[in-house]
Amino acid sequence: MIWIFFFALLALGYQAWAWQQTAKGQAMQVVKRRCQQEALQLLDDTLVLEKMRIRPGKTGWSLWRCYQFEFTSTGDQRYRGHVVLLGRKLEAIELAAYRAPDSGL
Repeated sequence: MIWIFFFALLALGYQAWAWQQTAKGQAMQVVKRRCQQEALQLLDDTLVLEKMRIRPGKTGWSLWRCYQFEFTSTGDQRYRGHVVLLGRKLEAIELAAYRAPDSGL
């Protein structure tokens, strides 16, 4: 009987990990698209889960996730940004104030 509980717990843990990886992949796509639009470079190609909470959404309770990332505009200074998901829905993407690259004009 204890083996059934152990394997059920293991399967539940795997499913939670898979959902987390899916959400992180979705957040990464949003960040990359935004960096392209703003002519910024995403550094380290990495998102770090900063906070995770359970919050009410439009369709019931959902996981609220806040990821942190770093980017650069000129290549010499790092800036921080955050992307927030509620369930699978983008809630916000925030970029720190950054120095615009010289346009050469």
